[in-house]
Amino acid sequence: MSTHTLKAKRRHPDTQRERITVGHITFELSSRDKTFALVAGDAEQAKDRRPLFTGFIEPQMEKELRRVAFRMKTILGDNDES
Repeated sequence: MSTHTLKAKRRHPDTQRERITVGHITFELSSRDKTFALVAGDAEQAKDRRPLFTGFIEPQMEKELRRVAFRMKTILGDNDES
């Protein structure tokens, strides 16, 4: 069961949810049930701030996100040389 929906936040207000914003996306992480949610960070209306996607944090995700971060770093590095 996700701890990231509005209903879940009302039922379990004490559950710690860590938010990390990356560009226009906010990652919401819950160590309680090892889940995450992706939320549109710049949504103007409250109804649009609900999770776009939720799921369980899986072991390989750390490595996959590091690959994404490394690729972004190399892309930005390529732009500096232009």
